[in-house]
Amino acid sequence: MELHQNAAQRLLVALLLSLVIGYVGYLALALGPRFWSLTLAAWLAGEERIVEPAEIRGGALRSGDRLYVLTVQEERVVPIRATRRSPGIGRPRHYLHVDVWAFDVRTARPAWTKRVRSYEDGGPIDYALLGLDGGTLWLFVREPLAVAIADGTIVADGARLDRETPALVGKRVDQPGWVAFGGQGLQLTLSDSTQWVVAADTMKAVPRATAPRDRAGVAAPRTAASSTDDFQLRGITFGETRWLGVLTDDEAAKWSNDPVVPGAKPGERRGAMYDFLASQHAPDRLTPQLRPYRLWGARVTKVSAAPRDWPKDLPDNWGTRDQFGDYAALPEAPAFLQAGLLGNGVDEHAMWFRDPDSVAVLFHDKVGPDARVRVARVAGPAGRVVWDAALDLAVVEGAFYGPTTLAFVGTVPNPAHVPDDEVSRAEHERIVAVDVATGTVASFDLTAESARPAAGDGPER
Repeated sequence: MELHQNAAQRLLVALLLSLVIGYVGYLALALGPRFWSLTLAAWLAGEERIVEPAEIRGGALRSGDRLYVLTVQEERVVPIRATRRSPGIGRPRHYLHVDVWAFDVRTARPAWTKRVRSYEDGGPIDYALLGLDGGTLWLFVREPLAVAIADGTIVADGARLDRETPALVGKRVDQPGWVAFGGQGLQLTLSDSTQWVVAADTMKAVPRATAPRDRAGVAAPRTAASSTDDFQLRGITFGETRWLGVLTDDEAAKWSNDPVVPGAKPGERRGAMYDFLASQHAPDRLTPQLRPYRLWGARVTKVSAAPRDWPKDLPDNWGTRDQFGDYAALPEAPAFLQAGLLGNGVDEHAMWFRDPDSVAVLFHDKVGPDARVRVARVAGPAGRVVWDAALDLAVVEGAFYGPTTLAFVGTVPNPAHVPDDEVSRAEHERIVAVDVATGTVASFDLTAESARPAAGDGPER
């Protein structure tokens, strides 16, 4: 009898081992190479969570010492044993998470992160940070969403807007373009073509024609640029009498001398063509070349835009134009490769700092695929370099001014990229902060940090 019992036990053990080996083999086939990287926590939870890096949607917006961005992040939950929620082993559930990040521009670290929505339906991902209205950030996440800038708490959605303004019910067109943001704040175009503006303090909508215009505290995000040169400017004018900017040696030689009329003979009298060329003889809009630039100063004089032989006894209604002269290179300023004065990517106003009076030069450290962007603070009048900082960015997509800090958003190639790894990315998005006084740099790798397990702890975050 004892022999039969021992044989039965051995048979049972062998059967259990066969089942375990078969189950493990099935998982290895179902999960592929990821099977060998499963953690104890995944085994205990009965599922593997694959959190992909967050990606910025739309532009970034700076307000005070905070920089705000909206991101989307995909997550895949793969069961490794059957549960009541997931009866099928290896059948993944897909989630899309939408988060708002508030970065401290002094440290480049997140001040807070808020998950505003999670979806499992595989719908559109055309989401965006729309703008700031006082203490409220407006988002488009399949509908208008309002969150508090203090902590990301949702204070309004489409349902609340309908409750506050019954005229919107059944008429909102929750699609990009029909939900927009401008100088009046959040703007809604309804299905009957009427346009409404929502006040962030009351969440009530009024017809756009009667809404206040250009209200204080309203700001739109900066759209992500496609290249660094969107933030590089030719120069800046001080008090309408002095100009400071970047020139190559060839450009300096061209603009320091009188314009040359093509085909003109030596000593030939200057005519209309010379006058036209003289009116255009000033540093043009910058398109940075792969060449060294130096900082130059020039005198700017307002002169009449009238033809040179315009009779003195006739009214001069031609207006004025800038005439540049007395070009001189700043003696202490070094050459900067593929450079320009740092701007905000929106207008032609270069960033300017006090104590000491100085500009920022955005340039590259080298040519080729390994080139990185640097920024230097250069003080007048001689062009002394106050500091020179490496941003560790290959492309600048956003630059944001502050009297004590600069903030940048951009990308850098990932040398450790694994093409077949769904968590790996060829480029990493970074947030970079630069102290204006010292040039100290702080950065946050959004791509790497957001893919860590703690940053994607499930749809209920």
